[in-house]
Amino acid sequence: MTEVRPSVAVRPLQNRQVRVLRRAVGVPTPDVFEVVDSPMPDPPSGGVVVRVINAAVDPAMRGWLSAEPNYLTVPDGAVMRAHGVGEVIASDCPAWPVGATAYGWLGWQRFAAVAASDMLWPIDLTVAPAEAWLSIFGLNGLTAWLGLIHLARPQPGETLLVTTAAGGVGGVVGQLAAAEGLQAIGLAGGQEKMQRAIAELGYARAIDYRAAGEDLRSRVAEACPAGIDIFFDNTAGALADAVFPSLNVGARVIQCGTAAVANWLPPPLGPRRERDILVKRLSWRGFVAFDHQAVFPEAQARLRDLYAMGKLKAHDEVLDGLDQAPSAIQRLYRGENHGRLSLRP
Repeated sequence: MTEVRPSVAVRPLQNRQVRVLRRAVGVPTPDVFEVVDSPMPDPPSGGVVVRVINAAVDPAMRGWLSAEPNYLTVPDGAVMRAHGVGEVIASDCPAWPVGATAYGWLGWQRFAAVAASDMLWPIDLTVAPAEAWLSIFGLNGLTAWLGLIHLARPQPGETLLVTTAAGGVGGVVGQLAAAEGLQAIGLAGGQEKMQRAIAELGYARAIDYRAAGEDLRSRVAEACPAGIDIFFDNTAGALADAVFPSLNVGARVIQCGTAAVANWLPPPLGPRRERDILVKRLSWRGFVAFDHQAVFPEAQARLRDLYAMGKLKAHDEVLDGLDQAPSAIQRLYRGENHGRLSLRP
């Protein structure tokens, strides 16, 4: 058998990383993290070293850093876990040679030494820039497609309502809805995001939930006179409470996130929806994208086709430097991002 020798490109001597110091209570604050310089890593056996071009900032990170049980936890002392796109600069894996570009679990760091299993799929930077492979072709795009197309099974002419309509996932959901012939209504925070949802993200109408205040329920009812067939919810909490009265019989609720709820221990008090589920015969589905990896190829192919046809556009905001990482999740939860938020290490 021919021995596979590690291949190595010219590499710097130092790495920079963002590590987790402690558990977060609510939205992670900067003191949860530390930015450190460390020696350049070598590829692990059968793995690679990747120069990280862009690393994701996701709402789900709040749950990963919480003391509460979650589907994924980043332990204290570890590099902050994150999806990223990057270029292989050192390899002990024939499947990922030096120069290959990929999407994978790369973390908040400039250089990631990872196992081959953390390299999820190849990317082509001639098709779209790195940040687009984190947004419309990455987990945001996959999540939007899985929730709307794979799980909600929309029919042309149906009415869809989306919370955080101008966010990383919501912005893709709106564009997919337009391509599928749906009437998409978006809830967005602020006039600028409301206008962008309509002008750029495929929404027929949008509501500024901040300006609506206590009148949000009536504003939703006015915007959806025929009721709502699909509710793609990224927030839970008070925004969702304002939407449930307008759901039609047989409506599908896709629970993608719970960003509006500060803490789940103890469980927050609020309106109970069991009666809605019974009387309106609702289906209420929670999902995690990686539970549906079998349909990733179908989703990615459709997303790329829509992008090539000009029906799907990336809306990204990139923060330069890892020094901005500790406050990035707060920025996301304050609604200060404009599209999919990522870091350029």
